Amino acid sequence: MYDFRLDEVTAWIVGKQARTIALQMPEGLKSHGQALAREIERRTSGRCVLIADPCYGACDVDRRFTDYADVLVQFGHADIPSMQAGPNVLFVEVFMDMDVSDLLPQALPLLKGTVGVLTTVQHVKMVPSVVSWLESNGHHALVGKGDSRIVFEGQVLGCNISAVEPLKGHADSFLYIGSGDFHPLSVAIETDRPVVVVDPLMQEVRELGELRERILRQRHGAIVRASQAQRFVVLVSTKVGQSRMDMAWKLRRLLEDNGRQADIVMLEEFHPDRLLPYEADAYVSTACPRIAIDDYLRYPRPLLTPVEVEIVLGLRSWEDYRLDSITGD
Repeated sequence: MYDFRLDEVTAWIVGKQARTIALQMPEGLKSHGQALAREIERRTSGRCVLIADPCYGACDVDRRFTDYADVLVQFGHADIPSMQAGPNVLFVEVFMDMDVSDLLPQALPLLKGTVGVLTTVQHVKMVPSVVSWLESNGHHALVGKGDSRIVFEGQVLGCNISAVEPLKGHADSFLYIGSGDFHPLSVAIETDRPVVVVDPLMQEVRELGELRERILRQRHGAIVRASQAQRFVVLVSTKVGQSRMDMAWKLRRLLEDNGRQADIVMLEEFHPDRLLPYEADAYVSTACPRIAIDDYLRYPRPLLTPVEVEIVLGLRSWEDYRLDSITGD
């Protein structure tokens, strides 16, 4: 099911003359790590180290690898071009070859008019065939290209759906190929258009209208709870592709200019227990946009996004709500 592209990987390692190779991958691929390490060692003169810490994306390169390895290979994610991870980091898109031919007819009644096609890096090779299928079944199909954080046409990240931007005003609905709901949820909230998910792993089709409304209610509740907050803690990630210190300073000035107190706290892995020493009525996450959405129940105080802070301060209307994003140049 997975194409780890080991011919390309081992040729790169040999070209780097690397003796020690760090291997990093998301949770869904870690069970393949030992077999990958043995095969890479067999094909090269190097030795491998497996990184067990969580890996949330190309934004989450383990910068400490230079302490114990010559190079790092991150499986499962496409490069974020604007991040510039360095010459000794290789991103390996692990493409998945899965049949969705039985699922597409189930999606057809849920789609409207011109369809924007979106996916994650694992399934980008399926986009041309899906576009052809839609066209042959009466729907004009469009694929957009995102900003400098995006490699492939139609590709979206959890933090970046800029591939949607050129489709606004043209797409009447969207078809997302992939697992999980956060990526397409961002599209549903951003565009207010029907978003249909074709999930190759779960082998199911779902429409996100109900989930969109539930998440918006949750976010509205967090904003209302934070509306009277006086003490804010602005959280900054030290992960290389998530760190937005400029955004944090901007938010601190914004809060202080509007009569609130704000402090900046840096940490690599966000966890509510690590915030216990700090007095706060509300937190603001400048890291991965998923944290405030997926983990909000774990925090004893409202956990906001930068967009939501603007609404709390009356600088943006609720009608102009959107999920946070980390954009490229």
